[in-house]
Amino acid sequence: MPDLHSIFKLAAFALLLQLAGCADSDRAELRGSLYFAAGNYLAQLDLRDGSTSVVANLGDAEIRSLSPHQDDRLLLTVFGSENSRETRHLVLFDLATRQTLTLLNGRNGHYLPGTRTLVYDDGVRIFVTERVRGSWQKTLVAEHRYNQGVEIVPLSATRFVYQVGDGPLFVYDKPAHRSIELSGLQAVCGLDRALWFAPREQMLCQVRRAEGSFGYAFVGLDGAVHESLPLPAAHDLRPMAFLHDQDVLILTERWRSRLAGRVRWGVWVYRFDTQEAYRLLDDQYLGDSVLYTPD
Repeated sequence: MPDLHSIFKLAAFALLLQLAGCADSDRAELRGSLYFAAGNYLAQLDLRDGSTSVVANLGDAEIRSLSPHQDDRLLLTVFGSENSRETRHLVLFDLATRQTLTLLNGRNGHYLPGTRTLVYDDGVRIFVTERVRGSWQKTLVAEHRYNQGVEIVPLSATRFVYQVGDGPLFVYDKPAHRSIELSGLQAVCGLDRALWFAPREQMLCQVRRAEGSFGYAFVGLDGAVHESLPLPAAHDLRPMAFLHDQDVLILTERWRSRLAGRVRWGVWVYRFDTQEAYRLLDDQYLGDSVLYTPD
């Protein structure tokens, strides 16, 4: 016959399960899908039930990044090889027809929001380009060493932020054809874990707190730090997508399992209305970039 201590332990455990079940059931269900790259596969994560499916297989080519384009198309940066030489292409993928169209040789391709203006890097130069009467009209933004790392973050129909290697942060103004250094933003914010919020005109990025730890906060282009997010500091989180119609932030987490110690990737949710953060999926890799599509 079990002793009173065991009975109390069982009762407490049952109560915790019941409370956890209540908390889960109180959470509003997510909607929509996330497209992400996994090697040569373009995949889709259904946020309603956490299921994944393969959308396309690009054969020997590896998808390095994806970004939105108009007319239900994705812009993919695809790496492959030809005659023992590495190739880099910008490819349009049509979600309805599953067809691909190669646009240019290059990498880090992004369309400025709501436009057909394409920003990309050809390995030594960053260009802004538009297709006019069947040909590409290019404007040089910056030059750099061959294959140096480049980050590009679209802001609006006329502006984007870019960085070459560990160099200065710049915002490029397309109508003025000039780059403006963002020394204030760079002093507090890096682009590797940053996500632009257009309605706020602020960057969500990892900043150093007064006590020396790091956390996520909204930062203006002038470097002014605004609202901080109450995300759990013990988890290695990175913002991936803002679900504008649900007021929800999707993040990925890099963590190690206690049993085998292997690296795993989780998916987290932060709800702006309730300021609640929780892990949605324990073992789901989303890569370096995702694209959200509502139902």
